[in-house]
Amino acid sequence: MGIFISIFAGLMIIGICVGLILLIFSKSRKVGKGVFITCLLILLSISFLNSFVWKYESSEISSITPGKYNQLKEGMTPKDVKKIVGGSARSEEIKEDNYFIWEYEGEKGIENDASADLIFEDDRLSSKFESGLLTKHNETDSEQVYESEVAGEEDELESLKSDAEYEIESIVEDNHTTASIEKIEINEDMGSSEPNKLIALVHLTFDAKNSAQTSYNMTEMFSEDLAAKIGSDNDSISQLSIFWKVPYKSDKSAAKFSYERSGDNMIIKSKSTILK
Repeated sequence: MGIFISIFAGLMIIGICVGLILLIFSKSRKVGKGVFITCLLILLSISFLNSFVWKYESSEISSITPGKYNQLKEGMTPKDVKKIVGGSARSEEIKEDNYFIWEYEGEKGIENDASADLIFEDDRLSSKFESGLLTKHNETDSEQVYESEVAGEEDELESLKSDAEYEIESIVEDNHTTASIEKIEINEDMGSSEPNKLIALVHLTFDAKNSAQTSYNMTEMFSEDLAAKIGSDNDSISQLSIFWKVPYKSDKSAAKFSYERSGDNMIIKSKSTILK
């Protein structure tokens, strides 16, 4: 649509120029007048329709001035931002479905290679950073600020993972003498709408020698106890899966119990066994 409008408008401008040339000569003055008026009216109609009906937005790359930068406020929609800045950003980087960054080249800043980054979350401007537009590079560096924030979020997540692993180890070692830990995996729950939520995968071995049914009952009881303690003590874990091996029965997973959070509790989602 935009290409068609541009091409057609260009042809009308050429027609206006041709009409002006024809007006110079007396023999072609009448034809020139007709061409000029017709092309001018069509061009004005295109402009009107584009402004009020089609509302075509230019995809032209825009730069950002200090004045425009100062007009941008947190909470604005991408459409609000484009109304102030003009056309498209120099680059658009999508981090997640609801998280993206627009990078603009700076214009009329205090330094020649000025730039500005606009960060959107949930289709709203959440933060903005500039470099060389209002302040010198050595006073603020948008990339360093952004990387620092990301590093801080990663450090927080790693700390939560470490705490969760330590807490699971403590619960097992303090309460279940017939169980031993094979390994614990803590991953970020990418499917959660809340930040810093974790999925815990706990691999245990059941060391007491009992019948298959008794072993299953014991592993189920231990799993319920572990899930209950995790539910009340660590709200960062949103999902928990416990895998059991019974070495004298099988060298593969003999039972699995999966739980998911519901408020302050972990409720059973599924369970399976080859012990029975």
